[in-house]
This record gives sequence, C-alpha cells and structure tokens, in this order.
Amino acid sequence: MKWISVRNILGTAVALAALAMAMPAYAQTGGVQGKAILQDGKPCDKCIILIDRMDIHGTYKTKTGKKGNFVYIGLPLGNYKITLQSPSGQNLFYVEKHIQLGSPTNVDFNLPKEMARQQKEMKSNPAEAKQAAEEEKKEKQFKGLKQYFDLGNKLYDQGQFKQAAETFQKALPMAKGKNLPVVLGRLADSYSKAKEYDQAIATYQKVLALTPADAAVHNNLGSVYANENKYSEAQAQFEKAAQLDPTNAGRYYFNIGAIMYNAGKSDEALAAFKKVISLDPQNAEAYYLEGQALMAKATMTSDGKVKAPDGTIEAFQKYLKLDPNGPNAAAAKQMIATLKGQVSTQYKK
Repeated sequence: MKWISVRNILGTAVALAALAMAMPAYAQTGGVQGKAILQDGKPCDKCIILIDRMDIHGTYKTKTGKKGNFVYIGLPLGNYKITLQSPSGQNLFYVEKHIQLGSPTNVDFNLPKEMARQQKEMKSNPAEAKQAAEEEKKEKQFKGLKQYFDLGNKLYDQGQFKQAAETFQKALPMAKGKNLPVVLGRLADSYSKAKEYDQAIATYQKVLALTPADAAVHNNLGSVYANENKYSEAQAQFEKAAQLDPTNAGRYYFNIGAIMYNAGKSDEALAAFKKVISLDPQNAEAYYLEGQALMAKATMTSDGKVKAPDGTIEAFQKYLKLDPNGPNAAAAKQMIATLKGQVSTQYKK
C-alpha cells in the first residue's frame, strides 16, 4: 500500500474521472475482496473502492458495508490500481494488484497498521522521513492558503473589500510559485475597491514584477492610476495591455479614451475612440463618446449658433443605429436635433 499525497489525490481524481467507462464483458474474470479499517480503528461504512485497470483503460467501483467489507466479482484479468476513498470521495490509500482467474484477490485496507509501518520505515530512513515531513508541511500550507483565499474571495464578492484585503494578506505568506501572483493580484484588487490606491498600485507592481506579460494586471493598474488622476501613467498601462493582448486591444483603448475625455483632453480622447472604432466597428458606445469628444471641440458663432466639427452628427447616428434603445439613446437624439436645428453650413448639402 502507498500513502497518497495531496498532489497525487488531485491528479488521481482527474485521471479516474477521465477513464471511467462501463465494464466490458469478458469470458474469464476474477474479483477482489477485502476490508477497510480507518485511522480511528473503526470499519468504514460506505467507503468507496475504486478499481482502476492499469494495462488498458477501465474503471470499476463498489462500496464497503457497515463492517467495512467489500467485494467485486467479474473483473477482467490484468493489473489494477485499487484505491480506498472516504464516503465523500477523498482518496486515502491505494494498492496495485494483479487479478487472476478464480477466487477474488484479497485486498485489505488497514490504515492504522499502514501508518505504523510507514512511520517505522521513515525512522530507519531519515532522508525519506525528511521528504515526508516536507510534503506534509506543504499540504498544510496549501490547505491554509486555500482556506484564506476562498474566504477572501467571499468577502470581496460581498463588498467587504477591507476585510478581503486583510484576509488575502494572511494568505500571502503561504503562497508560493504560481500561487503568489494570484494572491497578490486579489490583494491588489481588494485595495483598489477599498480605494486604498497607494497600496493597490504598490501591490499591482509586485504582481507585474512576477508576471510582466499579464495584460489584465496592466489594465487594472491603469484603472487605479486613473482614479488617482495620474492620466499619463494610466495611459501607459492601458497601451501596454493593448500590446500584450491585441485581441482585446479595443477595450484598453476605450479606457484611454474615457480617462482622456474625463480629463478634458478631447484630442487625445477622440484619437483613442477612433482607434477603438477601427478595431471594433460595432462598438456603439465608442461612437457615442466620439460624438461627445467632437462636441467638446464645438464653437459658438457670432449669431449664437453652434458649429460642431465634421462627423459629429454621423457619430451619434451610428450609435443610434447600433444601439437604438441604449442608455445614451435619448441624449444622442437630443444632440442630433440640437445640431440640425442650428445654422451650420458644414451640415447643409
């Protein structure tokens, strides 16, 4: 029998799900029988016995009775990996056996006995004992990390952003390897939502130090800079995101247009929205904001008429064509009516 680590448990679960299939019919068969005793010394009722054929694909399943006994008859002859699972499906132990023709092969799962045997082996082999201790430590860290990470996400979804940030902070010392930028990213998101922008910027920068090619992080950092009215820094982050993720470049250029429009920089906003339209001609909101950016450049004539730049009406009309009942439909119609009601020779044929 062999102890199953967390990694093996996860890997086995995926593999078994993929290999599950109906039992083929064979003329010559064997079987397996045994008893399952849990770590507390009590028989396991309703433990799952997973019987996975190793030489060809095939998975079979049975359950233990109240006294921990199990039996499965009708297995094709061959080599098998027989796994003991808890009633909830957690892998506990496995053993590899060759199933022969005739009487069922006996396979007992005695967890207390197996644990005692493994502890004895580890005492006689310090290197193996050290490795087992390290794996156990990693397993505990993973469980603690997952617990804090799940709680942090729950608090975040509930809008408790400061509490979420505190929880992700607790998860941070346990995060290693690929988990580290994930936890840092959620921590930065929480800081951002809590409007702790300095903390958010510093944390997003730590994420980018680990994953510099993550377009989403550049976009999120750009949004925080925008909230801080640091428009040039925000624009740089959005442009970097567009370079890294060309498929969604229109989204990032839209963000540039939005911050520039809010900053009163109509030329930069107009250039950005035109870029969005060139990448995504069906983006109705981009046409509406293009029209608004053009209106920001409108002038008043000496007789009190509004003279808007070429293309202003057309931008609002395109918006209405793409989204006739959109949230800005009434405003677009009013803008068109106002512009057409003014004496502006550039719109007269």
